[in-house]
Amino acid sequence: MFKGTLLLTDTGVHAFTKNPLSKAESMILWHLVSNLPPAGAIVENAELSKALKITRTRVSQTMKHLCEIGFLIRGTKLGVSYHYKLNPLFIRVLNA
Repeated sequence: MFKGTLLLTDTGVHAFTKNPLSKAESMILWHLVSNLPPAGAIVENAELSKALKITRTRVSQTMKHLCEIGFLIRGTKLGVSYHYKLNPLFIRVLNA
């Protein structure tokens, strides 16, 4: 679970203002903020869907949208899942 200090950068604030997130998008983003390690991790849409009780289709659309806005950086694909990390230009996690 998340321990530390979260910093939302000016770029992140501007992105929130310009692209308001839906409830599902907010739930997914903040879940990832609290659970992704700084180096990122493989995110399985099925697990995320189950944990947040959101359809897999909605999770997939949201992950794509969060990458387009810039909150997430999508990396390589392993099997059917991608590696994601938080974009440090938008959100920084400072250790306690």
